[in-house]
Amino acid sequence: MATHAQRRRALIGALAVAIAVHAGLAIAQLIAAWLTSSVGITASALHVVVGAGAHAVALGGTWLATRPPDARHPYGYDRYEAVASLLIGILLLAAVALIVSTAVPRLLRPASLSASGVGLLVMGASAVANALLAVFLGAQASRHSSRVLRAEAVHAFADCATALAVAAGVGLSAAGLLVVDPLVALAVGVIVAWRGLRIAWSAAEMLADAAVLDLGAIRAKAMTVPGVRDVHAVRSRGEAGRALVDLHIHVAPELTVDEAHVIAIRVAEVIEVQIAEVAEVLVHIGPHVAGQS
Repeated sequence: MATHAQRRRALIGALAVAIAVHAGLAIAQLIAAWLTSSVGITASALHVVVGAGAHAVALGGTWLATRPPDARHPYGYDRYEAVASLLIGILLLAAVALIVSTAVPRLLRPASLSASGVGLLVMGASAVANALLAVFLGAQASRHSSRVLRAEAVHAFADCATALAVAAGVGLSAAGLLVVDPLVALAVGVIVAWRGLRIAWSAAEMLADAAVLDLGAIRAKAMTVPGVRDVHAVRSRGEAGRALVDLHIHVAPELTVDEAHVIAIRVAEVIEVQIAEVAEVLVHIGPHVAGQS
């Protein structure tokens, strides 16, 4: 398992790669949009520009979130990562307004495109670059249990599909179907809005301490430990891979404090070992009373 410092370096490095890729694509697509006068490419370029800014926000949030616990933040800085994800969602929704304001006028007054070949080449290359970036970020997200990288991987996969759709729109518009280009731009806006809402909602769920694990499965694992008479008040929060769990166990009232403590330690060990998504377990101990459920 990677150390805290190794995880921090890996996450920051992955986001730095994403920023570099998006910065390059933003420049290429802005140039292509200017040369072709395509609102579809313009919409994609605006999306990529906002995406680069979102990566920068994610980098700052991850830098904070991966700091080790200290006296002021004894539970660590994990929630800063959720805050960064929330800001990414808001940035994506802001991009929608820009996309719609660009596409609607062209939809009302269709116009022919210029240098369509350049547009097709740039958007095809963008699709390939985003596909490779998505695979890279997804692997890093799984390896390091990162909500931000997971969101960015989904973002990159959607960017790949978006680039292909925009390329198709450019091709059809060049063939004479002028209305297709602004329609594709609006479709890009819908995709961006949906992704922004999903990312923002997921971050809000984490900040609101929504349960992230099957609480019944946690209870079942705890009940397998010898000496545990009952388990209740099971809770989980955080995110899968770094989830925090707390629960109450009942043990025989005649046990000594040391004996009950040993059982509690065993419960925590069983849950942490058998449920990979769990990072930390807090066990509360109480006496079991006859007839108690």
